[in-house]
Amino acid sequence: FFFTHNVMANTPPHCAEFWAAAKRPLDATEKHPFLVAMLDSSLPLPVFKHYVVQDAMYLTEFARCLRILSTKAPSEELKKRFEEFAVGAEEAEMSLHKSYFESWGVKPIIGVQDNSAEDGAEKVDFAPCTLMYTSWMLGICSAEDFEYGVASLLACFWVYQYMGDVMLKERAAKRRGEEAYVENEVYSKWIDMYGGEEFEAEVKEYCGIAEQCANNVGDKGRERMKEIFVRGCVLEYLFWDSSLKLSSFPTFE
Repeated sequence: FFFTHNVMANTPPHCAEFWAAAKRPLDATEKHPFLVAMLDSSLPLPVFKHYVVQDAMYLTEFARCLRILSTKAPSEELKKRFEEFAVGAEEAEMSLHKSYFESWGVKPIIGVQDNSAEDGAEKVDFAPCTLMYTSWMLGICSAEDFEYGVASLLACFWVYQYMGDVMLKERAAKRRGEEAYVENEVYSKWIDMYGGEEFEAEVKEYCGIAEQCANNVGDKGRERMKEIFVRGCVLEYLFWDSSLKLSSFPTFE
């Protein structure tokens, strides 16, 4: 399928510049076999299961980053909002992942710090790309100014919303035009989540915060924010690529 790189309506100017700077990784992401196969229902289920477990681990660290930024936010309003973003990642997005786990009859123990021993639970660990991505954003959110932490999380919000929105429209076109189109309900739940209006509204709000950050840091700071956003888009691409390859650390057994 083909995309247009259209940013959201009324995207503020600095964020639009960040998006344009990420054209090459976005081009690659749009054609990634993982996402194409999700849409045409040909993605092998074990690949998607691997992705969902790793994404759940990612979301745990993503929420942690949002809480770090909450402590750095320049206003009480933003402190509260970033805490709400964290809760959204833990509850709204993770509810999708938990629904998958329940339907598959699996009980992954998410995170290296979770030592619970629930009956039937299976300990899982970070894949190399998941660890790389989460370590990168945790480092920025912890060690750098609020504005750069905001930039490090922007790709996760925005690329997922963009891909979800386009896949939602492509799915609608397939439903109308292809008699032989067989829709996979498992993958459609993901498309509905990230292509929905509620998630789009949240992403627009986060872009507004990123735009204000860009206004606050000057030209040099905006270049740094752009650099971080582009790297985030590359890491988003690598995350799907890693999942397609079922990447994991060697066991040396």
